[in-house]
Amino acid sequence: MNMYKNTLLILFVFVMTMRAYADLDSFSDRVIESEQNPKPETPSESSDEQSSHSGFGDFLAQMFGILWFYNNIYLYYADYPYQAGGYIRRPVDDTLIHTKVYAGDAKYYRFSTSLSGFYLNDIGGGSWVSFSGNAYKFIGPYADAYVITDAQKFQVGTRLGIHFSLLQFNPFNASFYVQWQFWNGVLARHGVTTGFEVRLYPVKPLTFRLKGGSQLFKRFSIGELELEMGIMVKAWEYFAGYRLWTLYNETLPSYFGAYLGVRRYF
Repeated sequence: MNMYKNTLLILFVFVMTMRAYADLDSFSDRVIESEQNPKPETPSESSDEQSSHSGFGDFLAQMFGILWFYNNIYLYYADYPYQAGGYIRRPVDDTLIHTKVYAGDAKYYRFSTSLSGFYLNDIGGGSWVSFSGNAYKFIGPYADAYVITDAQKFQVGTRLGIHFSLLQFNPFNASFYVQWQFWNGVLARHGVTTGFEVRLYPVKPLTFRLKGGSQLFKRFSIGELELEMGIMVKAWEYFAGYRLWTLYNETLPSYFGAYLGVRRYF
């Protein structure tokens, strides 16, 4: 499918979600109410419990450090998942010269950018653009920009931050991210967004993605979860997913809805 058809697909999704019933003012009211009624703090642990957890935590940290170093330093990338030879590759040990040999086309970076149309109940529909990857093996930029509208008012979100790989294998990639977030429109706020992202490539051409984290503002927080499934066509990925946002002083998901889009790897 060429770029022309990809563009038409995203425009169709965006137009459909633009007219969906929603109310940004209701979203604004619930956020303000959440700011005024924060979630109660949980009781702190005793010193003995903290000491026990600390010892076990140190052991896990050491083991993870060893695994992380081996898993993230000695690797390079192909152009996209399921490319011949694997998306993530390892150098070959040359016993004659006692060093590691990389392929001539070895890449120490990988990126992907996506565009999707989405809907969140009681807020509205809109479009979401994302760019992420590793500029060098295990670390790189992570940026998002989205617009939500109820066909009368707008809410704009911008996230700028970094992406840090934890584990990288061909069928399984896990990473941590932290971003500075800005809201403009019906609500003007700024804060930090952080969480974990897992991407799975179990069998060609299927892809899966799980993202969970928190939007942390000064007086309120929003938990977020994304579940996604896609299909690879060379360097293009066509995906559908489900997004949930939950205000932390509420017990049930506050907002949820589906999204549809396309992602390009390079």
